[in-house]
Amino acid sequence: MKPEFNLSTPVQFLKSVGPARTRALTRLGIETIGHLLEHFPHRYHDRSQVVPLGKLKADREVTVAGEVLTASERRLRRGGSLQTVTVGDNTGIVFCVWFNQRYVLKQFRPGLKVMLSGRPARRAGRWQLAHPDFELLSGPDAEGAKGEQNLNLNTGRLVPVYGLTSGVGQHWLRSLVWQALEKLEAAGTRAIVDPLPRALRSERGLKPLGQALRDIHFPATERDRVAARKSLVYRELFAIQLLMAMRRAHRLRQPGLTLARPGDLTRRLVEALPFALTGAQRRVLKEILADLRSGVTMNRLLQGDVGSGKTLVAFLAALFVIEQGYQAVLLAPTEVLARQHGQTLQDLAGPLDVTCEVLTGSTVSAERRAILAGVMAGEVDLLVGTHAVIQEDVRIPRLALAVVDEQHRFGVRQRWRSARSGEDVGQSHVLVMSATPIPRSLSLTLYGDLDLSLIDELPPGRQPIVTRVTEENGEDGVWEYCRRQMNAGQQVYVIHPVIEETEGQDLKAAVTEFERLSSTVFPEHRIGLLHGKLHGKEKQATMGAFARGELDLLVATTVVEVGLDVPNATEMVIHNPERFGLAQLHQLRGRVGRGRHASTCWLICPADLPPETRERIHFFADHLDGFDLAEEDLRRRGPGDAWGVRQHGVPGFHLANPLTDTHLLGLCQADARAFLARDPDLTTTEGRALAEGLSTAFEKAFPGGGGPG
Repeated sequence: MKPEFNLSTPVQFLKSVGPARTRALTRLGIETIGHLLEHFPHRYHDRSQVVPLGKLKADREVTVAGEVLTASERRLRRGGSLQTVTVGDNTGIVFCVWFNQRYVLKQFRPGLKVMLSGRPARRAGRWQLAHPDFELLSGPDAEGAKGEQNLNLNTGRLVPVYGLTSGVGQHWLRSLVWQALEKLEAAGTRAIVDPLPRALRSERGLKPLGQALRDIHFPATERDRVAARKSLVYRELFAIQLLMAMRRAHRLRQPGLTLARPGDLTRRLVEALPFALTGAQRRVLKEILADLRSGVTMNRLLQGDVGSGKTLVAFLAALFVIEQGYQAVLLAPTEVLARQHGQTLQDLAGPLDVTCEVLTGSTVSAERRAILAGVMAGEVDLLVGTHAVIQEDVRIPRLALAVVDEQHRFGVRQRWRSARSGEDVGQSHVLVMSATPIPRSLSLTLYGDLDLSLIDELPPGRQPIVTRVTEENGEDGVWEYCRRQMNAGQQVYVIHPVIEETEGQDLKAAVTEFERLSSTVFPEHRIGLLHGKLHGKEKQATMGAFARGELDLLVATTVVEVGLDVPNATEMVIHNPERFGLAQLHQLRGRVGRGRHASTCWLICPADLPPETRERIHFFADHLDGFDLAEEDLRRRGPGDAWGVRQHGVPGFHLANPLTDTHLLGLCQADARAFLARDPDLTTTEGRALAEGLSTAFEKAFPGGGGPG
């Protein structure tokens, strides 16, 4: 029988959590006690040492203690009020100020002992603390258990700092976490079940789960915090590596289609190409064909930078299964990209007598029925489309290969489902493609169940892209350069982060800019507009006109981010690049430089960018290699946000950072595989505990929510 209070208990069972605060906590992803304790601090205030007021230093977080000397208020000429409290000890005085916080005057009465934390600054020759955190050490509000608890949580120690939302403050959240830990301890050892085997914890020097959770939130010392973090990061990485190892082992036990009979479609296409495959394309194709011949289901991740020729490799793999009487499907993340892939592949497939059809959400009913009938009859060899090709009514009876383009845009459930569409012929092979370079440490974590192939070579003759950063007042020079390029027959992209301007938003919008460029800047040129609110046919018509050279300039949002291939486009102008991540900027820049002409990417920035943002923009401008940018993005933004990691169904991270925790990542991978070698089906007592923990942690990552394997 489970205790009444455990990690699964809803958070509203804690004191002070009413309906409004329950809703506020839900916005932070906190619904249970377990969620609350996994809302880890992102930093700490070191308030473990009290500094004498006579030894203050500027701009360094300090904790001080003293006696309230005066408390006063004055009205400000520009409106509002200023509250000032003077605190002194036997070494000096500090002036504490608040703006429009009248409640503090009721708290600070002369003679009371207080503790304050903040960053001191010299103002008019005296020390000042602006809006410091404070705790009363004497007086009615400091008496009793509540005052003692607040003192223990907010001052005189390493104090946790959490991510917040409206309706949730630091002091209240700290007290809530403390309350949860106290109630779990009172509920006994069964309230926190540690799924990690005891022998493994001992071997790796890890704290029990309950102690690790207490020490990560309220560490007594920095050493305790470091040890707690190691213990929790290990558990996080071990769980993910165990999940990936189980998927991989499960796949390797499944018989796949054996495609060994050679044909001549792949050879005919390679011979007909007006260029030679790169060495990297040949190497990767050899790895894929070996998988298809192995008799084991292929699950391979094909990574390659923008323009490296991944789609051609995937089509060659598709031809290999088609020439043996089977079918293939290619899933794209957007309708525009699906139709572009379809047109490209239809052009390649036509001379080979291979039938390729495109199916998207906007395909009209009569055409959709005809395509599905052709697929069911085996008359369609290659089906290209969006999510529309993985709907329940789409049956591909001879499916042997599913290619998923830009994997991070499809959930794990969708990837799994695409491999099951051809259950009449057994387990189909899966090839995942991504032009988003993922750091190796991160790919081991996200795609540890897949084999990895890398196209690390661009086709010969590609011109490097020059990236230039300019402020908005230099925009006229950018337009003059673009005018010369268009007059010479080249084309231009102009990208905006938003479609329409809204009140209070200091950003240029695509619609407004389209009207301005058309009427004022380039009235003599043909300009189009492309954004996500347009209907599918409008998007396709505009993109088709640009691809055919019927438009000189295309104003767009990030709908052009992935996959669009117009070799004649040489200029990419991006407004407000600070609003995009490095991954998006890299994809956008990759839309140019795809032909024989030199290309330029222009980044038009506001003049008042913060230094850190300006540094990030210039880092992007100085680096063309996608993997360099991926490492930098991971370093700056963290693994939970970088490069599309936080997607539905993909295991995320609470504390772990694969970029900095590589040593633990390697240990966890080895330990997970060693454990599975001893207990492949998780049937031992320890294995069942791990399986239950995995199902709880990664429910969405399992096919159908049915648990690991």
